[in-house]
Amino acid sequence: MRAAVSRGVGEIAIEELADPRPGTGEVKVRLVSSGICHTDVSVLEGHLPSPRPIVLGHEGAGIVEEVGAGVEDLAVGDHVICSIITSCHSCPPCLRGEVAICERAVAFAGTMLDGTTRLRRADEDVHVLFCQGSFAEYAVVPASAAVKIREDAPLDKLAGLGCGWSTGLGAAIIRAEVRPGSSVVVIGAGGVGLATMMGARALGATTVIAIDIAEHKLARALQLGLATHTLAASGSEAVEAVRDLTGGRGADYAFDAVGASGTLESALQSIRPGGLAVAIGVMDASVTATFDLFGFLMQKRLTGTYAGSIVPGRDIPVFVDLYMQGKLPLDDVIDARYSLDEVPKALGQLAANEITKGVVLL
Repeated sequence: MRAAVSRGVGEIAIEELADPRPGTGEVKVRLVSSGICHTDVSVLEGHLPSPRPIVLGHEGAGIVEEVGAGVEDLAVGDHVICSIITSCHSCPPCLRGEVAICERAVAFAGTMLDGTTRLRRADEDVHVLFCQGSFAEYAVVPASAAVKIREDAPLDKLAGLGCGWSTGLGAAIIRAEVRPGSSVVVIGAGGVGLATMMGARALGATTVIAIDIAEHKLARALQLGLATHTLAASGSEAVEAVRDLTGGRGADYAFDAVGASGTLESALQSIRPGGLAVAIGVMDASVTATFDLFGFLMQKRLTGTYAGSIVPGRDIPVFVDLYMQGKLPLDDVIDARYSLDEVPKALGQLAANEITKGVVLL
């Protein structure tokens, strides 16, 4: 099969690999599409360390082609979204229902849950991102991460639910539980940020302030009806503007969908006393944040979310149903489509902020 393989920092090319076979508890998926996420760029550029060679891509959507031993809930022909949440369903967090923070998840380790790989080129092991590696014609994924969805849903338009869109929707709907009539700030108007705005609006937020340094992304947020206000600013300038837009109090909720130096501080400073700030994204594993204690004494709250804190098998089918009902216009966020051969170009354009949400059509 053909796949986009990174063999060094900043290097990626299409290679021919052996066709993979699923192991116990796994399925082989013929990929129809894969979303393009900033995490792919961060791994490619070495900001989130992973072993190499590695097949990037972690927002796959496709059709089950082969089922491994022990898999009972999926069958050949099922349409699936490949989630980045690879839960074991037996560790303490999983038993508490917090499957997104499973203790046995491997994420950036490049392997499957058992610590081995499924992809090879001759005698060489090839790693995958998030037990998936969806910039390829096929992916082997844990059955727990392959979420069956309705067959009339367009796989070429919903791959972003594997990571970015579910992360944004879940941050607003599940982690923050945004209340009707509330005010919301979203730092970052890319795919995750727009999904966060979409989730907040679906729950009845009446003021949604989008903050980004890329004016075309802010224009998109307004065009889609997701933001009520936009700010092409950062730091203290953005914080003061948010206060002006919220009667001097600050917003009820703030979401940092960027995770760059200073963005989480801005989110916390933008909320009112008693408000909630949610960390969603991280651009670099070395990023740290510093907060003033007095803000916390004013009962401000700060939390994080991994993959939107969703339970994939429960929440992704609901998101798909809402999309099919016209309540989540997810495909309107897509502004670029690529072939597998164009993956290097796609990642370059995303890194340069030239696109909001791209998808690779396989």
